Amino acid sequence: MNGVKALAFDIGGTVFDWHSTVRDEALKMAAERGVTLDAPAFANAWRRRQFELLAQARSKGPVVANADNFYRNALDDLAEDFPTLRLTPSERDEFTTVWHRLRAWPDAPAAIEALRSRYTVVVLTVFSWSIGVDISKGARISWDGILSCEFLGAYKPDPESYRATARLLRLEPNEVMMVAAHPSDLRAAMAAGLRSAYVPRPGERGAGNDGDLSPQPDFDINARDFPDLAKQLLNA
Repeated sequence: MNGVKALAFDIGGTVFDWHSTVRDEALKMAAERGVTLDAPAFANAWRRRQFELLAQARSKGPVVANADNFYRNALDDLAEDFPTLRLTPSERDEFTTVWHRLRAWPDAPAAIEALRSRYTVVVLTVFSWSIGVDISKGARISWDGILSCEFLGAYKPDPESYRATARLLRLEPNEVMMVAAHPSDLRAAMAAGLRSAYVPRPGERGAGNDGDLSPQPDFDINARDFPDLAKQLLNA
């Protein structure tokens, strides 16, 4: 790890457990309405549709919307697939704020705080800046900075999003390490010149939906969990 000065964390799924948070709030809403809902499937479909809308926007040029817009529009698109919710437009507006209340994985906050003793530790996320602020405050996680792609002129996995992070930190790309639970994010960062740390999150998409979580030989660090990540980086 010689030469690494900063860590850039993906937070959606890596630091914050989006699936169980959204699933639980969807179950609560369904119970209040006396309807049935496959809440785990709904949570996954909502996040997947948001990324589809983001990809469509990226294909057309500079993205002017942010994650709040994409999640709200994605909820409209899911109305036919999950008709039992029958949410009004104002109810959809309110329900979309669940993304501002995501719970952190229990092992993340202490490890992140420990890493700040040695590294500059920032967020690099496709979430809106306000989502990043709200969920970090809710989990009492302190960062040295929150970088949302909505302000970087490019969204991950565009190489420019990673290079812009390094520039804002006044560092070379190889002095920044991307930390994520998603191999595709890490490989995109590596292609832009960043280093890589893989922290798999079993159950990120709900029970039975894990892909291959095995260590990947092309990453600089393969950690079992956040305490192991902190141990490897602080003892390097």
